[in-house]
Amino acid sequence: MLAILLAAMLTGEPVSQSWPAFRGVGDSHTSAKNLPQKWGEGKNIAWDIELSGYGQSSPVVWGDSVFVTATKGEKKETLIVACYDLSTGKKKWVHEFASSWPVPSSNYVSRSAPTPAVDADHVYAFFESGDLIALDHAGKEQWQRSLTKEYGKYVGNHQLGSSPAITKDAVIILFDHSGPSYLLAADKSTGKNLWKTDRDSRVSWSSPVIASDQQSEQILISSNGVVEAYSAQEGKRIWWLDGLEKNTVASPGFTDGLVIVGSSQVGHCVAVNRDSKGKLSEKQIAWKAEDATSSFGSPLIHRGLVYFVNRAGVAYCLDVKSGKQLSVKRLPSSCWASPVAAGDHIYFFCKDGTTVVIKLGAEMEQVAENVLPSKEPVHGVAVVDGGFVVRAGEWLTCIGKPGT
Repeated sequence: MLAILLAAMLTGEPVSQSWPAFRGVGDSHTSAKNLPQKWGEGKNIAWDIELSGYGQSSPVVWGDSVFVTATKGEKKETLIVACYDLSTGKKKWVHEFASSWPVPSSNYVSRSAPTPAVDADHVYAFFESGDLIALDHAGKEQWQRSLTKEYGKYVGNHQLGSSPAITKDAVIILFDHSGPSYLLAADKSTGKNLWKTDRDSRVSWSSPVIASDQQSEQILISSNGVVEAYSAQEGKRIWWLDGLEKNTVASPGFTDGLVIVGSSQVGHCVAVNRDSKGKLSEKQIAWKAEDATSSFGSPLIHRGLVYFVNRAGVAYCLDVKSGKQLSVKRLPSSCWASPVAAGDHIYFFCKDGTTVVIKLGAEMEQVAENVLPSKEPVHGVAVVDGGFVVRAGEWLTCIGKPGT
């Protein structure tokens, strides 16, 4: 997979030993070994800890360290980046700093929603306040910026949810809202702009994805009415397709030849060619899903199949080349986390703490259903050899035996 090659380039470690950003390297694939298929309360749980703040972000992993972000305070005035030992859950360090734009906290606005990113040198954290910070692996601040002070505050009802992506040299930030929107590449070493591209105003919470091959490195964006590809080196738009609806949360998926969009509107989960140029027309859509929708989690592509999960927790399996619907399966509840592909199995992490494991294939044959009562909705997961690290609000749980 291209994504695996990208991860190796970014991390310098075997992919199974790191989960460096949102959805790993942006596709929710893992080559991790010895993953558990069965667990429950008091069974196959390595550790379960309460964090020092609340967050809707996913954990990221580098070596023996798990990194998470959180906020605390009535106006989310304190921002938190914390590091925990992967094997034991023991706290290594916590870095707290003041938000540059305190906003009243509630269930209706983002609460540390962007997932951080990590590489061999730094952990990069972005918050809905517009604060962007880089720390070394010991928790020492390297640089910090307030994008809301530089370019204006977020305009909208629910605040930012877009997670940063990383290339070899840059941290990629998508700031889409009702005000002046933009895509930005910040130098990893200094935090200074490598480039900034202004965009049309459009409220969205989806995250950019890096798609790399031998010829180019593209930033793929699916955001409120449009799917686009940008040059990662210059920030120039390469191609775009307008006319989509309700593609505001799910990030795009991609294969060697296709980009697949997830939308909560029937008929707007589509596939387009990756090697397109300029403005695309309706005729250049490779296929449209007939029934499948994708409300929160992003579409998962694995070995010729693509999986979508709708708002009600119904999973759809389609043929990735034709878009033909192959099967439908009802899950125990909705999924806020994106499903994960691990070899011959797919893991659906439902927000109520239930995880359904299916055998890879058109029929979505279930092999396990694991109930882990969650104190908060499950927001995201990281995958490493031997286990999963699951984030649920103020809680972080490690399933299995990490490092095995």
